[in-house]
Amino acid sequence: MSKVKPEIVGIIAEYNPFHNGHLYQLQQVKERFPGAKIVVAMSGNFLQRGEPATFDKWTRATQALANGADVVLELPVADALQPADRFAFGGVRALAAFGAEVLAFGAEHATYDFMAYARLTQNLTGNFKKYDQAYAASWQEAIAQKIGHEVSSPNDLLGLAYAKANLALGEPLSLYPIRRIKAAYHEEDLYKDQVIASATAIRQAYLAGKLTDLQAYVPKSTFVDLESQKMLSWADFWPLLRYRLTMARIEDLGQIYGMAEGIEYRLVQQLEQLGPQATFEEWLKAVKNKRFTYTRLSRLATAVLLDLRTEEVQVYQKAPFLRLLGFSQAGQTLLNKVKKNTPYPLVTRVTQKDKQTFLATDYKVGRIYQLLNGRQQDIKRQVIRF
Repeated sequence: MSKVKPEIVGIIAEYNPFHNGHLYQLQQVKERFPGAKIVVAMSGNFLQRGEPATFDKWTRATQALANGADVVLELPVADALQPADRFAFGGVRALAAFGAEVLAFGAEHATYDFMAYARLTQNLTGNFKKYDQAYAASWQEAIAQKIGHEVSSPNDLLGLAYAKANLALGEPLSLYPIRRIKAAYHEEDLYKDQVIASATAIRQAYLAGKLTDLQAYVPKSTFVDLESQKMLSWADFWPLLRYRLTMARIEDLGQIYGMAEGIEYRLVQQLEQLGPQATFEEWLKAVKNKRFTYTRLSRLATAVLLDLRTEEVQVYQKAPFLRLLGFSQAGQTLLNKVKKNTPYPLVTRVTQKDKQTFLATDYKVGRIYQLLNGRQQDIKRQVIRF
C-alpha cells in the first residue's frame, strides 16, 4: 500500500443486516490502520442483487455507526442497483470523492493481487454471442483464461470489480483485502459453534421464526432492531410488482432500465400463465432462461417495481452527488474538512426543491420503500449524529 497511515479508509457495503462478520471487518480495519476514520458507502433501500433491503437505510446506517463506522454515505439507486462492475465504480467514485485513500473489502482469497488482475483484464469482455450462456459466465471464463485460474467466488469477483473501477478512475485508492472467515457468502446455515454467519443465513433464520437463534450472530444494536422492526423481503413487495406488471403497457416496460432482448414480454406472459397465487420466487423461476441470470432478473424486477427509467440513471451518472446518512463525533470532525474539497454536492437534507430536481428518483424510491415500512425516508429526516 502506498500510504502507511491513511486518514480515511473506505468500505462499500449493504449491511443487510449488519452482523458480526461486518463487525469483524471494521475491527480489522481499525487494527491495521489505527487512527484512520472509516467511511462507508452503503446501498440505500434497494440492493445490488435486486432485492429490497431488510431494514431501511437509516436503520442500517445506525447499526454501522453503533459498531465503529465514522461516516455513512448512501449509494443512490442508480449506483446501487447495478451489475458488479457498475456498482463497484459508483462506490469507488463516491469514496474517492470523499477523500478516502484505502478501500477495505472482504475476499475469499485476500492474497490475490486484485490490481494486477485488473490490469491484465482491463480490456477483457465476455462473448455476447453465446446465446446459450449468460454473459456473466462467459466473462468469468475469459478472466480464467487470461489470469491462469478462476476468480469465481462472490467476494473475489467483487474485489476484482473494485480494482477495475479503481484503475478506470486513475487508482485513487489502495486496496486492502480482508479474508472472509467462517461463513461463506451464500451459506444458508447457522452453526452453534460460531459467532459469524452469512447475511443470507441470518435473513432465512429470521423469516423462519428463529429470532432468538440470531442473538449470537449479530451485535446488540442489530438484535434490538430485529426484535422491534419487521425485516422486509420480496414477499412484501411482490403484490406491488405484480400490480405494476399487470397495469403497465408493454411499450412502457421496454423503457425500464436494464430491459433488453424483449424480456418484457416474457415477464408479463409468465405472470399471466402462473395465476394470482404465484410467489415472487415461482415467477422468477418461470421467467429464467439461459441468457438472464436470477440476479439480473431480480435487478430488472426491482427496476420495474421502482419504475426506474434509463434516462433517470443517465441523468445521475452525468451529475453524481454524495448523500450523507450519518456520522460519529470523529466523523463530524472529518466532515468539516472534507465537505470543502469534495468535487460532488454533499447532500445533508432533502428540500422540497431537491425532491423535484436532482433527488427526484431517489425520493421516489424512498416513498415506495416507505409504503411497506411506514417510516419517512427523506423529507424531514435528519442526518444521524451518533
